[in-house]
Amino acid sequence: MTRVISESCDKKVIKFEILSAIKQCKKRGLKETTKWLAELSLALDCTPVKPSQDYTEKFYGSSNHFEEPSTPHNKDDDIYELAKSYFDITEYDRAAHILLSSKEGSSHFLHVYSRYLSALRKQQLQHLYNHSTSERALGKNEVLRTLRSDLARKYKSDELDAYLLYLYGILLKKTSEMSTALQRNEVITVLCKSVKKFPMNWAAWHELSSLIPDQQMLSSLELPAHWMKDFFLAQTHGDLINADEALNLYELLKKAGFQESCHIKTQEAISQHNRRIFDEAITLLEEVRAKDPYRLDDMDILSNMYYVKGRRADLAHLAHHCTQVDRYRVETCCIVGNYYSIRTDHEKAVIYFQRALKLNPNYLSAWTLMGHEFTEVKNTSAAIQAYRNAVDLNRRDYRAWYGLGQTYELLKMYYYSLYYYKQAHRLRPFDSRMLMAVGETYEVLKRIEESKMCYRKALAVGDIEGMANIKLAKLYKAESSTEWAAYYYERFAQQAEERGVVEGTSSHTEAFQFLARHHLQQGNALDAAAYYAHKCCEYPEVREDGKAVLRQISHIRGIG
Repeated sequence: MTRVISESCDKKVIKFEILSAIKQCKKRGLKETTKWLAELSLALDCTPVKPSQDYTEKFYGSSNHFEEPSTPHNKDDDIYELAKSYFDITEYDRAAHILLSSKEGSSHFLHVYSRYLSALRKQQLQHLYNHSTSERALGKNEVLRTLRSDLARKYKSDELDAYLLYLYGILLKKTSEMSTALQRNEVITVLCKSVKKFPMNWAAWHELSSLIPDQQMLSSLELPAHWMKDFFLAQTHGDLINADEALNLYELLKKAGFQESCHIKTQEAISQHNRRIFDEAITLLEEVRAKDPYRLDDMDILSNMYYVKGRRADLAHLAHHCTQVDRYRVETCCIVGNYYSIRTDHEKAVIYFQRALKLNPNYLSAWTLMGHEFTEVKNTSAAIQAYRNAVDLNRRDYRAWYGLGQTYELLKMYYYSLYYYKQAHRLRPFDSRMLMAVGETYEVLKRIEESKMCYRKALAVGDIEGMANIKLAKLYKAESSTEWAAYYYERFAQQAEERGVVEGTSSHTEAFQFLARHHLQQGNALDAAAYYAHKCCEYPEVREDGKAVLRQISHIRGIG
């Protein structure tokens, strides 16, 4: 049975670690990590207690790690406070300049981090209207290359602390093509060292999680046996679409004392979303929103689910509220884009997704959603570019691979389509939609046996769309394998009845017509033939066939 490290930890010690880490991350300008830790601290209702000497030495390498320095205030402190004030109002170059002579501690990290953020912002502004990820790539940025070289030199001589290791890992990730396993493994090694030196930096765990390609790599990592590892494992399992394991870990974390955490509720909703259990995911995110109505983080995921469920009024209300809170947040732009999309105003939807990408060119969801919009208006070249950008940002995004498959299918380039559908299936092996897409492409390419195999697998994993049976029935009918065709037609009709699917589509009438004729020809199943013939009589397009079968049944029974 899965267990979490947090179960055996003292909540009071965890609270102390969180509060201490908040101070350290705040000093270094790590705003997102500070916010994440502060939310976690609020969820943990207890009095903090300083950890034991053994605990501190085990995870932080020093028994006096949490001791507050008692040195008097000096000139360096004044310089740091001024630099931090510049940093907080995003004057990164000024902050970096004033800390130029700082060589260690939080001041040196703030200097390097300011240079990094300044270069990042200038690059973004330079390519504001350029949506090509290859041209937006940071590998050619001179400032970042210089910064990377400086940190690489210190890394080789083991001079980097946990925070600078984290920053070095980010620079390696952003300035490398990350096309080879060797490059990815180098970044993973650096980030693993960072979390070993200071396990409380959630940003380092988060970056590390985004680099794990599969379960095998995850199990091979050498990570500290610290309670933060539980959050990392849960998030990584969720990102790898192993939703059941992620939900199990989050359930255990709630029992360990984090039951009020908004982060856990949000991640549970994302995992349920990945399992396509939308009602439960929507309930969880609506609970988070009720508790914190001005929270915009992950609200675009809620809008995606409103869109899928066709809840237009709820989506309109969410879009209006988020626009009032902050119209220039990337999540708000995606939500408004979804609102225009559900109204079939695809041009306006594209404008808002493009606006989201101007705010954050690396926002994966916006690229994928924009690809969907371009596909809707049959702008295949723009759709392909958007999906490719999404894949460049995250090769684990099955929606982008699936979108590429659909786009090439529209272009009737079926071998390309097959490749991309297979990539989506590799990421979602138990999603019947991916298997159906691969099977349909095989069918178009006349590779019938492989097509049948895909449809049968779709039935085995749970046919979401309910079309695998009818597809198999048609294939067997085309081969004149009437027994197998009848078997799958009957399964299709039974499945439709169980699910409450509205009858009367061409597939239903085709199934009833075939089954009525088939059972009539068998001679010993006249009741079944009569049942399906009566079904045929309910629909105008096959009514005459149904009556003809009933006449033949009456004739046979009359002779008998």
